[in-house]
Amino acid sequence: MRLITFIYAFIGLGYFVLSAVPLWAGMADTPWEVKADKMSRFTNPECLVAEGHVIMTRKQGMVSGITPAPTAAAPKPLTIHGDWLRLEKGNLIKVRGHVVLDSAAEHITAEMADLNLRNHTGTLRHATLYFPKRHVYLAGEEVTKTGELTYYLRDGWITKCDPEAGKSPPWRFGWSRAHITEEGFAHFVNATLRVKDVPVLYSPYFAFSTNQHRKTGLLMPEFSQGSRDGSGVLVPFFINLSPSQDITLYGGGLSKRGVLGGMEYRYVHDKNSKGMVALNYLHDRLKDTAADDYKSDGIYRTVKNRYWLRGKIDHAFPDGWQGRADIDLVSDRDYLQEYSDGLLGFTKSDQRFNKVFKRGFESKTTLVRSNTLQLSKSWSNMSLNGELRTVDDTTSTPSTHHLWSLPHITFDGRTPLLRYQAGVGALRSFAESTDILWNTDFVYYWQEAGVGGQRLDLHPQLTAPLSISPYLETTATVGVRETFYDVDDKSGGPSKYGSGILNRYLYDFNLATSTIFMRDFSLAGQRRLTHIIRPRVSYDYIPYRDQRYLPSMDGIDRIAAKNLITYGLDNDFDLGRQGDDSQSRRLAYSKITQSYNIREAHRDLSGPDDHHRPLSDIAIELGLYPLPAWSMIYKTQWNVYGRGILNYELTSNYSNANKDSVGFGYRYYPTQTINQVNINMIKNFSHVLSAQAIFDHSLSTDETSDASLRLFYNPACWSMEVLAATATDEDYRFTVLFSLEGVGNIIGFNKAMK
Repeated sequence: MRLITFIYAFIGLGYFVLSAVPLWAGMADTPWEVKADKMSRFTNPECLVAEGHVIMTRKQGMVSGITPAPTAAAPKPLTIHGDWLRLEKGNLIKVRGHVVLDSAAEHITAEMADLNLRNHTGTLRHATLYFPKRHVYLAGEEVTKTGELTYYLRDGWITKCDPEAGKSPPWRFGWSRAHITEEGFAHFVNATLRVKDVPVLYSPYFAFSTNQHRKTGLLMPEFSQGSRDGSGVLVPFFINLSPSQDITLYGGGLSKRGVLGGMEYRYVHDKNSKGMVALNYLHDRLKDTAADDYKSDGIYRTVKNRYWLRGKIDHAFPDGWQGRADIDLVSDRDYLQEYSDGLLGFTKSDQRFNKVFKRGFESKTTLVRSNTLQLSKSWSNMSLNGELRTVDDTTSTPSTHHLWSLPHITFDGRTPLLRYQAGVGALRSFAESTDILWNTDFVYYWQEAGVGGQRLDLHPQLTAPLSISPYLETTATVGVRETFYDVDDKSGGPSKYGSGILNRYLYDFNLATSTIFMRDFSLAGQRRLTHIIRPRVSYDYIPYRDQRYLPSMDGIDRIAAKNLITYGLDNDFDLGRQGDDSQSRRLAYSKITQSYNIREAHRDLSGPDDHHRPLSDIAIELGLYPLPAWSMIYKTQWNVYGRGILNYELTSNYSNANKDSVGFGYRYYPTQTINQVNINMIKNFSHVLSAQAIFDHSLSTDETSDASLRLFYNPACWSMEVLAATATDEDYRFTVLFSLEGVGNIIGFNKAMK
């Protein structure tokens, strides 16, 4: 084999990849090394012809025959392979037979190629282009480079699936003609989606972005079918407003209900400042009747304009101020339960907001929903928080007695009593270890009808450790509390609060002490069990004050007298290895707490049937961790005066290395009418197939809020989600959603039936 090296003023051949501009820049004097079985040079016209196993390689960094020392950071050189190659003056090149163009940015195969390296044009026949950066395969019977970043393709296809020899890709878009613009936007004529070789969808025109930049355009529609909704379609239209903000508009309808629409606006200012606001709207022609009552609860909805407006905003202001807004407004009590699935449904929306803001919305069954606007700032030893809170009541008989906070401001902090050395001996030592705590609370409560007004609550405290014994950890806290009211009484009739400023004065005292006993027990195989016992006792005192002359708006307005001794015992069991604390883990724990009310023990009895009951309910919490990934927590309250178990809660969660998980929860709180079972299971059968089952059922109302089974199939380049669920109105709902990598949701079917 002979070797001949030619120096040409070439511009690189990487222009067949959409982002290949960096490959062309500054390469006018880059040399090429050509290897072949046979090479011939002609002078009229001047050209080079290479035949047999032709390899043409661009020599990186070599100009005018000077070769610098190689570096590890040097990019992969561009090479051209073929059976026959003709290199002409003027940067013209023809390659025939098993053509391969390979670089770090692209890998192109073709039967033939005619390239003009001066004006970045050329033609390839029977070509396949692979772009590793975006993992995209593009093919065409004829690929024409029409400009620096523009292309025309005839009779081709595109996919993100890795091809297998002799097999069709799982999916691909085919077309008769395609045009790729300078911005990297692909326009297809007579586009067909094929699964394997079977045509599934056809569109006379289809377009999407082939690069990572967002583009304005139509997104894939969602189709639905239901006994109450009829046939439905929802078409999203994405608008790229700027690199940091966009909006998606939704338009469609339900054949039995009416016009359906929505919007979602998003912006990102920086990692701490972002926002998302969304709106659903349905002009509903269907009303609840006795014959067709949603949930059959006897509550008939008559509102036609149905909506859900929600949003969340986090914003970092200068000087450390942090703002946050949470919006959650819904038209009626049934909307979120009736439309929980689909692109605009509660489930998908709650997941999107949770992913972006790490907080979602109140349950879809919550009828009184809160909306808040907050502003806060924190320092090393104090914090300032302000909040505006409103209430959206969707119950069948909305109350006019919901309190709105307009605003609610808290200022809390802790600082040492003595910052500088003063005094002598024990007095100085005590002062240096004493802290001042303060809690300042101001709120203006407003309600449409009822009692509201302004309240200022001041509660400073002093807290200090006491050196009673080296074996006891003891702390004493004493505080004073002054509360002022300016009452706004809208309850009707003469006000029972008079006029002017009302006030309340209290003081409080707390003394808490505890100690720790710990012992290690040796187990087989160098394992050990550590048992930690922490007994604790505290005493709280608040004098009695008659507070009936004050309005009762929240818990601060009625502070009960205390003369209370609280005692408890904590046990912790840790499992580990001898001499290696890094291997220890929690095995089990228990917490038992009870109080003795001295006031109750000494109060005057009202009659022979009245009895002193100074002992509180015993609060018990047990935790067990049989395996590192398996936890079981049980909480209960036991009444010592014959009422037995008052309430209890059991939760259990298990997960393994395969990310399979089982979650179980049961809550029983009769005073709150809660008797609820919750089950959530996830099973990963393989790296491409998983399933999730959810079951939430109220035993008190015999109502299932969620009973669903989801299957997720996620191979390398596409995914499918299948949902089978029982809706709140006892319909059965089936949803199938197909998504393609790089394209998104391609089509969804939603069907509900009795």
